[in-house]
Amino acid sequence: MYSTRSLFGSSGIRGKVNELITGPLAIRIGLATADYLSAIVKHPQIMVGHDHRTTGPMLTSALMAGLLEGGVTVTRTEMAPTPSIAYASGKEGMHASIIVTASHNPPEYNGFKFHNPDGAGFTAIQQEELEKRIMKAEPVDWKQFTDFSSFEAIPHHLDAIVNACEVTRSYNVVMDGALGVGSLVTPSALQQLHASVKPLNTPPDGQEYAQHCPPSKIQSAAAAEWQHFVHLDNLSEIVTSTKAHVGIAHDGDADRVLAVDDKGRVLAGDILLALVADYYLATRGGKVIATTVSSSSVVDQVVKQHGARVERSRVGDVFVSNLVKEHKAVMGAEPSGPFIFPEVHYCPDGPLAACKILELLEWANRSLSQLADDLPSTHLLRASVTCPNEKKEAVMKAIKSVFEEWKNIEEVNRIDGIRASFHDSSWVLIRPSGTEPVIRITVEAFSAQRAKGLLKNAQETLKREIR
Repeated sequence: MYSTRSLFGSSGIRGKVNELITGPLAIRIGLATADYLSAIVKHPQIMVGHDHRTTGPMLTSALMAGLLEGGVTVTRTEMAPTPSIAYASGKEGMHASIIVTASHNPPEYNGFKFHNPDGAGFTAIQQEELEKRIMKAEPVDWKQFTDFSSFEAIPHHLDAIVNACEVTRSYNVVMDGALGVGSLVTPSALQQLHASVKPLNTPPDGQEYAQHCPPSKIQSAAAAEWQHFVHLDNLSEIVTSTKAHVGIAHDGDADRVLAVDDKGRVLAGDILLALVADYYLATRGGKVIATTVSSSSVVDQVVKQHGARVERSRVGDVFVSNLVKEHKAVMGAEPSGPFIFPEVHYCPDGPLAACKILELLEWANRSLSQLADDLPSTHLLRASVTCPNEKKEAVMKAIKSVFEEWKNIEEVNRIDGIRASFHDSSWVLIRPSGTEPVIRITVEAFSAQRAKGLLKNAQETLKREIR
């Protein structure tokens, strides 16, 4: 039997296939979703699809079996990015969508992402409702079983991206698809916006995806997070050798974007967020940019120049999406790469974000490296410490007690893990991962020495409590 106490992490349900994620669980999830939707609307309709993982077709078929058994009409898409399926679902009048994907996790993982018709992920309340039903939902009478149809989601999403962007100049772009489904959309979208695109690691390949990328020589928080599924050194070298304006990469299901500037530097997600926020506030107005507790204070400094403010949520694109809606934010993003542009939809959209970077370059009339160099300089470091899932709660409780003994703390934020801000404007965030057996650490300070000291202190404290 499955425990439904904590199936949902920070971005849907994920786990190793044939351990947590199995065909029988997919059927139960489908049946639970059907039961939930049927309690809200008559004759619910749902769109389902999957990314390039080899386990996607099996799990999608099992998911559909549960949905059909629950009396829901199903529309099945071809293999496609998460934002493509989420967008098409809303435009086709569906009541929800489920994408079978584990995003950036290793190939032995898979999972399920749930989206509302506007593209926003299921809220915490919706997730709770599903969890209540996963082991309790019953099939409808066989006379109420419905049918399914097939649908191509990508053309609709591609049209929406091109219509939402305006780029008149031609830019040279190196696009690394990471053997994921982003390559089905992004190159075409960029080309329709006059870009010359050099594609890398395309088309999607669930088998080759299993070959791990070599460690990157690039030393940065962004590189450390992305190097497991993108050949960052290769991407960086090709950007500089071809004199490209920008390098773009996606994770497996393309709800994230990473940018490499014209000097071959992998930009931190916080830096890209600050640049796009500056562009959006300057050209569209607005009073709010939405992000998470883990994002850099550089974002705050840029946003304040426009008389706007930053609102922060828990880590996870679901929470950012709903924060964008709650505060009518002009846009939202996470340092890990999800960007949300509400004028199109509330789903994190890597291909759309890639095109918005070209808009940014045209508006600024400067190189990406120049724009990044002009931002306030801080030192932001990220790291992870392995911690069994069953120990996380006790460890975090102990960490909170330790934090109370640290000196010069100005404020403690407990919205997600624990973030301590100090009088010198440095801060440290310690939070358990919602998808992996690790506890993540983020620190930021104006000096490298201070940042390294905070990180070392946090790591030592964590390791001591985990033992």
